[in-house]
Amino acid sequence: MIKIIVDSTAYIPKDFIEKNDITVVPLKVLYMDKEFVEGLPGTYDEFFASFTQTKIFPKTSQPSPEDFINAYNKVIDEGNEAIVFTISASLSGTNSVANLAKAECKNPEKISVVDSLSTGQNIWGYCMEVIDKAKEGWNREQILEYIASLQVNSQICFVPDSLEYLKKGGRIGKVSAVLGSLLQIKPILTFKQGTLLCAKKVFGAAKVISELISMIPKNVKRLFAIHIANTKHFEQLHQKMIEKFPDTTIYEGELGPVVASHIGPAIGVCYIC
Repeated sequence: MIKIIVDSTAYIPKDFIEKNDITVVPLKVLYMDKEFVEGLPGTYDEFFASFTQTKIFPKTSQPSPEDFINAYNKVIDEGNEAIVFTISASLSGTNSVANLAKAECKNPEKISVVDSLSTGQNIWGYCMEVIDKAKEGWNREQILEYIASLQVNSQICFVPDSLEYLKKGGRIGKVSAVLGSLLQIKPILTFKQGTLLCAKKVFGAAKVISELISMIPKNVKRLFAIHIANTKHFEQLHQKMIEKFPDTTIYEGELGPVVASHIGPAIGVCYIC
């Protein structure tokens, strides 16, 4: 049987994890001199209540090799094999740790480690696809090839409330952050195949939602409305997506402290084609 292992930045809801027996290997967050393990969606309210007020930037750390080794060996001991999805290697060393752990586990041939080239709900969507294809009788190699084909056209598009977090993380320049704040320019950022880009610059918040939705392809396969810290425009975005794609299941996705530490509060869309 093919089992799924993810790191915590997949942000998969608890009920889906339990229903499909998914193993989550958590990253860690250091915030206000306290270190905690990143939990699942629905458990972040206390963190965000403080985070959005203090403007203190958390630090994050990847799992240890032992965390992954233990997860792998459990799968192997049960006579199963595993597909492992990690946050993009361009964002974190977690993928490297997962591969190092693979070499040290009981039977590396039973483990496939996949760089998601993304994070968040793209990984959740890939998990959905693995589950469906495994039920159809696909083997691990066939599923891995299929996931690789999906990655080409999968993307996260998001709009941060502020550019301060990206500036702090060195992902945009200080001048860009200041100009964005002064002129009320809202950048629509995309993360695709491991690369962060500014796809559009929109003047004023009113146009942001329509521009975000315009970036969703008509042939979308998996679609998510996503947010960090449940910003005030999220419900409006979600409703507009439902109106634009009435025949498509639109999942709500919450991103947690690890990704929030680099982006800050935000809304966005995530899709797989």
